[in-house]
Amino acid sequence: MGYINQPLDLRRFAQDIYERLRKLETATRFTAPNVAVEPTYPRIGDIIYNTDIEKLQYYDGTNWIEIAVV
Repeated sequence: MGYINQPLDLRRFAQDIYERLRKLETATRFTAPNVAVEPTYPRIGDIIYNTDIEKLQYYDGTNWIEIAVV
């Protein structure tokens, strides 16, 4: 049983990468690791680095809780 091993279509590959990057650029939920301002609408599990107190914090649904870094 034979098959044809077609070479990679670079145009299609580049288009796929381009579309994935566009999705990342237009994502509405992105918290940079150096954001000092708390997100307006945090979700449970969101993690930020609070530069005011220089600590990692996560959102538990009600409050921002410090994450112990060992």
